[in-house]
Amino acid sequence: MLSLDEIFSQPLPALEGEFSFPPWHAPSSDPTPAPAPAPVPVPSSTACVEEPEQAALSPAEERRRRRRISNRESARRSRKRKQHHLEDLRSQAGQLRSENQALADRLVDVVNRCLLFRRDNDRLRSESTALSRRLSELRRLLVVRQLRLLSSPLPPAPVAACGGFASAYEQTLASLIA
Repeated sequence: MLSLDEIFSQPLPALEGEFSFPPWHAPSSDPTPAPAPAPVPVPSSTACVEEPEQAALSPAEERRRRRRISNRESARRSRKRKQHHLEDLRSQAGQLRSENQALADRLVDVVNRCLLFRRDNDRLRSESTALSRRLSELRRLLVVRQLRLLSSPLPPAPVAACGGFASAYEQTLASLIA
């Protein structure tokens, strides 16, 4: 098969006779038929099986043949563009897959951190509740102590004279604080 450059580089046979225009413009009432065009020598490098047919083609057939060749070249370019586009899409799909995987890994990491923060938050809340209870108990004990001190008619006696009540109270208070 000839390439477009080879086809267009070959000279077209000149018309012999009195007409100097191509036969598709020739009047239809021509009394004398135009002589057949002389065969065009074809270089040996482009010789193929279609050589005899190419020389005998009418101009309309030659146009159709050129159009077919042009269409084939256009289809080849279109297939090449389509292949390139498909390769680009595959590359983009691979890139998006890797980006998706990276985002999924990042999401797993964030979810794990969130769980750790929730666990720490729950632990801190329970500690806060326990400390609040302990503080409330200490306040209650202090209030009770102050009420006893204010309600006793006698001045407070030394710790040894109270029979150990103050020391037990102090021990309870110390254990709650610790």
